Order: sequence, then C-alpha cells, then structure tokens
Amino acid sequence: MIEMRDIHKSFGDKEVIKGVDLDVRDGEVVVLIGRSGSGKTTLLRMMNALELPTTGTVTVDGQTYSNKDKKSQIAVRQKSGMVFQNYQLFPHMTALENVMEGLVIVKKMPKEEARRIAENLLQKVGLNQVKNQYPSGLSGGQQQRVGIARALAMNPKVMLFDEPTSALDPELVNDVLNVMKDLAADGMTMVIVTHEMNFAKNVANRIAFIHDGQIAELGTPDDIFNHPQTEPLKRFLNIIETR
Repeated sequence: MIEMRDIHKSFGDKEVIKGVDLDVRDGEVVVLIGRSGSGKTTLLRMMNALELPTTGTVTVDGQTYSNKDKKSQIAVRQKSGMVFQNYQLFPHMTALENVMEGLVIVKKMPKEEARRIAENLLQKVGLNQVKNQYPSGLSGGQQQRVGIARALAMNPKVMLFDEPTSALDPELVNDVLNVMKDLAADGMTMVIVTHEMNFAKNVANRIAFIHDGQIAELGTPDDIFNHPQTEPLKRFLNIIETR
C-alpha cells in the first residue's frame, strides 16, 4: 500500500529524516513511536505529500509522486485521509456539513447522496445525535471524531493519524481510540503517530521506533515492548514507564 525508499528530508542545513525505508501493507496498522522531534510527523506527512522528501521516493497504492509534479502529489493525497492533532473543522459548518463538504465540492456528489453518506459516517463514529451542532458546541473528542468521519468520507485507501489524541483531555481520549480500533478491525490500512503506548500494543501489527530521523527498530508490539534491541528504545520505554 505504501512504499518509502531511501527517504531523506532536510530543512535548511538540518537533516531530519536520514535514509528511511518503510513498507505498509494493505490492511496493516503501523504505529510510529519515538521522542518529540525524532521525525515521526515529518515521515507521516511525506506519506501524502504534505511534506516532500529532499531525496527518495514515496508510492501510495501504486502512485508515486514527484516533487515537481503537483498532479502526482494531489493523486497521492486523494488516496489517503489525514487526521490532525487540532481537528481543523470548518467553524461555520455543522458536523454534518463538515463531513459532506468534500463529497459535494471535491467529488461533485449530489447533496442528498452526500448527506446520506455523511450521516452514516457520523453514526459510525457515534455522533449522529450531534450532526446539526457547530464545532464550538462539541467537545474536543467529538470534534476529532467528526474529523475522522470527514476523512473517511473521501473513501481513502489509507488513513494517516498525527497524534490524534494529544490535544484531548484524558477522559475524551478513549472515545477517539475506540473509533480507531473499530477502523482497524474493519481492515482499514492505517499509519498512526501516537504517544498512547497501550493503544499501540493492542492495535498495531507493527511498530516503528523513530530515533534521530531513522527507524531504529521495527517489529511487532511484542518485539518492541518486550524485546527491545537498542539502547535508545530501552531508554524511551523506561521514560514512558516511569511517567
């Protein structure tokens, strides 16, 4: 589903991704973990051309994008749904209208058909009862679930999550994680940047530990959490456990 080959990324004279190779298979859940600033989010954003590699190639569902070809970048973005930390909902639109927007504007779908699909997706994330509320009237967890429904509306091949629970109050985190667990159970291909280690243990097929712009370790949850091989991962897990 996703192939990253010899990915390097520099901002000015600082190289933040240093030769990464990563495959994400169809139906797989891959979780990226590591310290803040290790390069996790940059790597994730290159999977749908929101960031462009300095060198290397990214292919999503058979489509490889070029740094100089905007059409190829758009084609890759259309294959993925991105869920951000801070929801990014349109404040002047209801929850239902937020989910409908891409269907009507991008896919040119008739409004009634778009409404039906949006209502079904809001039901899927447990929010049909607040479909007519504006984002200002929703909790952070509800806003994030609307964001997930909006991304799903575009029928993506892969869902990308950038720390989707980091801005939420603790009591709201599980509502979002449960929706993501349901997506994983449905076979959705997902790549997730998260600090929720229990979630990673329970949902991931594989976990990549990112350290200093490289994949320091890649393996099953059992490999990563119970049999770490490198000192950076051992230190990271020790920090997590003592928090």
